[in-house]
Amino acid sequence: MKKEQTVPDFVKLEKGILKFWKDNDCFHKLKEKNAGHEMFKFLDGPATANNRLGIHHFWGRTLKDLTIRYNALKGKDCGYQNGFDGQGLWVEVNVEKELGLNGKPEIVKYGIDKFTNKCMERVQYFANEITNQSIRMGQWMDWEHSYFTNTDENITSIWHFLKECDKHGWIIRKNRPMAWCPRCGTSLSEHEMSSSYHEVEHTAVFIKLPVKGKDFKIVAWTTTPWTLSANVALAVNPEFDYVKVNFEGENIVLGKDRLSVLKQKDIKILEEFKGSELVGLEYETCFPELPEENFVHKIVAWDEVDKVEGSCVVHIAPGCGAEDFELGKTLGLKEICPINEQGVLLENTGFLAGKKTTDVVELVVDRLKKDGKLLYAHKYKHSYPFCWRCKTDLVYKLVSGWFIKIDEIRPMALKAIEDVEFKPDYAKKRMQDWLQNMGDWNISRSRFYGLPLPFYVCEKCGKVHVIGSLEELKKRAVDPKLVEKLPNIHRPWIDDIKIKCDCGEVVSRIPDVGDVWLDAGITPFSTKKYFTDKAFFKNNFPSDYVCEMIEQIKLWFYSLLIMSVVLTGKAPYKKLVTYQYVRDEHGGEFHKSGGNSLEADIVADKVGADVVRYLFSSSSPGNDMRFGFNLTDEARRKILAFWNIYTFFNTYACIDNPDIAHFQPTEQQLTETDKWLVESVNKFISDSDKNYADDKNFLVVKDFEKLVDDISNFYIRANRKRFWKSENKTDQLTAYWCLYHAIKSLIRVMTPIIPFVTEYIWQNLVREVEKDEAECIMLSGFPTKIYEKSFADILKQADLARSIMSSAQRLRNENQIKVKQPLRVMYVSGGDETVKTLELFADVIKDELNVKTLEAVKDDSKFNDEFLSVNFKKAGAVLKGDVQKLKVALSELSEEEIKQAVKGFKAGKVNIGSFKNLNSDLFNLEKKPKSEFVISHENGITVVLDITIDEELFMEGLYRELVRGLQVLRKEADFAIDDRIVASFETTDEKLKKVLKIFAEKIKQEVLIVDIASDLKNAKIVKEIEVGEKTIKVKLQKKGNV
Repeated sequence: MKKEQTVPDFVKLEKGILKFWKDNDCFHKLKEKNAGHEMFKFLDGPATANNRLGIHHFWGRTLKDLTIRYNALKGKDCGYQNGFDGQGLWVEVNVEKELGLNGKPEIVKYGIDKFTNKCMERVQYFANEITNQSIRMGQWMDWEHSYFTNTDENITSIWHFLKECDKHGWIIRKNRPMAWCPRCGTSLSEHEMSSSYHEVEHTAVFIKLPVKGKDFKIVAWTTTPWTLSANVALAVNPEFDYVKVNFEGENIVLGKDRLSVLKQKDIKILEEFKGSELVGLEYETCFPELPEENFVHKIVAWDEVDKVEGSCVVHIAPGCGAEDFELGKTLGLKEICPINEQGVLLENTGFLAGKKTTDVVELVVDRLKKDGKLLYAHKYKHSYPFCWRCKTDLVYKLVSGWFIKIDEIRPMALKAIEDVEFKPDYAKKRMQDWLQNMGDWNISRSRFYGLPLPFYVCEKCGKVHVIGSLEELKKRAVDPKLVEKLPNIHRPWIDDIKIKCDCGEVVSRIPDVGDVWLDAGITPFSTKKYFTDKAFFKNNFPSDYVCEMIEQIKLWFYSLLIMSVVLTGKAPYKKLVTYQYVRDEHGGEFHKSGGNSLEADIVADKVGADVVRYLFSSSSPGNDMRFGFNLTDEARRKILAFWNIYTFFNTYACIDNPDIAHFQPTEQQLTETDKWLVESVNKFISDSDKNYADDKNFLVVKDFEKLVDDISNFYIRANRKRFWKSENKTDQLTAYWCLYHAIKSLIRVMTPIIPFVTEYIWQNLVREVEKDEAECIMLSGFPTKIYEKSFADILKQADLARSIMSSAQRLRNENQIKVKQPLRVMYVSGGDETVKTLELFADVIKDELNVKTLEAVKDDSKFNDEFLSVNFKKAGAVLKGDVQKLKVALSELSEEEIKQAVKGFKAGKVNIGSFKNLNSDLFNLEKKPKSEFVISHENGITVVLDITIDEELFMEGLYRELVRGLQVLRKEADFAIDDRIVASFETTDEKLKKVLKIFAEKIKQEVLIVDIASDLKNAKIVKEIEVGEKTIKVKLQKKGNV
């Protein structure tokens, strides 16, 4: 194996590995290896091929990739088909910008055919970009066979689904107010709206409208002044209390609980009555001259009116709001839609005509004020919907749309998910709630580039024909040859196909396209050969695993479920995994407009893809995670901690070239720390296997970090001398074998998360040691035990030993005694388990803590001096005011008198100065460490250090400090670890001269010095180092260069 660099260039390393994978066709070899095995059926949620992916998109892609990699390591035949969402308004909006177009009329003028072609070109371009980004991030997919939702196969699959819905009577057309984007000129469905709200400030108005035949005006409130042009009624709650008051010289009526909106204290109530008394009264609407407002307006009852905001009187405009519409249907109210597709007020709206809804607020306020109908206008902050594609604020517009009725599908969907496993668990409740409350699915969009809805409505007889396939379209077409000549099933070409109705009339397709979630929802059928190979479909359906953001509960996961239960009666997935949002380091969302967007491959080329994957994998999907370069720095340090274990092994293995492949240690040859390492690694393998299977990869990372830390700070620290100065070659080889197999197992477990680093180590370490090992780490399988015999007890015993060492180390630190300074004796008192642990780990403890002797003791009496203190509670009751005198007398006792007092305490009577024959219960027996000892009591274990440092120990401490300083100088001089050197020393301190004399041979052995010269004229490094409180001048040179 080659000598490894201490700090790797992750980016360079990863690009080398990408080339290795490609040159050796590793992905396809993995597919071939697992072909025919138990399947892992994966369905990819299609990424919108509309822009390059930001780093925040790669949490989900990392989770998917590591899950597939884990299952592939387990030998499963995995699905690797990537998906691209290839049509819809997202694409349209960006192509509009690209072409400099603004809205639907300009698209029509440009040419729908050219526009569609541009959309498809954009999809293909960004599909290639996303593919390259994903490859750079280490994602293994069958990129050459990605599916696209804009294909004829996908579109006709949806046609089949819609045909099935129509057979059940679930396809309906109805008028209702829909969330409408005036910029895009189309509606949005309920599930599209689920995450499309933001805080905005609008102008709200309180209006006061004259009630006919009464001496008052009634106060209503709205946050959308433009809708007053479509007012048809005012609603009150019949059970609420309403009051008439005189405000600013006129009588007005509003809810009693909302008098605060008048902003006037102690306002006098003239009359009080129930809302029911207002019902049926006529009033003058806001703009009675408008043609559509020429009818009688009345106050109506509605129990949905609340006391939270406004005046307890609601302005009703059924053509501009869903709740108003439902009330209007119940009461038979008129429906007025005052705007066109672009959100512009229609000609019949008088003074508002031709203006956008966003531009008429001041006009409305001024007109209301002029007519004496304005109470006041004010700024109002609230959560308001926006278009998730172009970010324009939405309006509600009365439209004629196509819907799938959900009421009969709902119970089927709820039953279907009963056996689905949701991760996290709360995602299931969210799906159930959504299904329970979801209305009919609005599937039509008034746009161009999308699924052409296969609906042909005969104007003559009114029959709706739903076409379920291209074959059916060809059969019913007026000119079947036109169907054969279609370049693809998109507008405008599909619009040329006419069919003949049963009544003989020639019928055109409706111009609408379908909701994009139809495109993505049909993919279990369009990608798994539902229509062409039933056996293949049966083997691949339902999917074992789907994974997307939590918001997809209301989007993709929902559409998948609805479409699947219609076609099969089953859920399309067995396990549904969700994750939360990726935020920046400050908790904000990633947005290009916010200037914090980070493209994934660019980040990878800065910090390394493995670092990004590690950070994503370490985060619990149940919570939002944060991403930023401070966090990637921390993730990099975690990976480097493991790299340091590898380079430690590599450093010494390159020198010794141990024959690990032909060696297997016996149980007797394993030291206690070897057994600990073997058992720790075996446990990590077993636990990680369970955690991966349970989608808890963040626990894999957590356990990995702990094990890496334990190996570095326990195993390697305890065994480092076995690697570089062991004379027992079998023992040295045993240490190599244990650490090698630990590293090998760790990289096999971690390769789903950090595939680049693990592949690199596999190639440079494992395949150098074991020539017949798998060509690629992903071909090696998931690891099993590295040693068959179990040493389960050793983990608990090692933890106890480390706890003892930790206590002793704290004692050293608290008493400012360096570890380099040897101590004579360490005592430990505890139970039988402690004694056993000391026997097993005695050498490790002594070496780690630099103590000569380790001794187990039954109690700590020999380390403490006993003395008495006053028990003030009992002594006060007996001695009254003399208790303070007793305290003083105690403090003045000599050491001998203290011993006599303690002896008396134990006999039952105590004499202290003038106080004679006092009962022992007036005192407390206390202990304090003797001056030569420091003591720690923790978790039932007592650790004692004898801190007496005699001349011999002091000199050895100086020797150890000197060796440490010389080792540092070797590194500064950049000597190789096995370079032999010549040294010279110069000091005026007699003790340091004595150290050089007494420990000369040990110094030479420890620092690889072959000769100590009186002076070095051409030394590579010359430096004074501090040893104890003195200094020594050191000169070093490599042997042969002197």
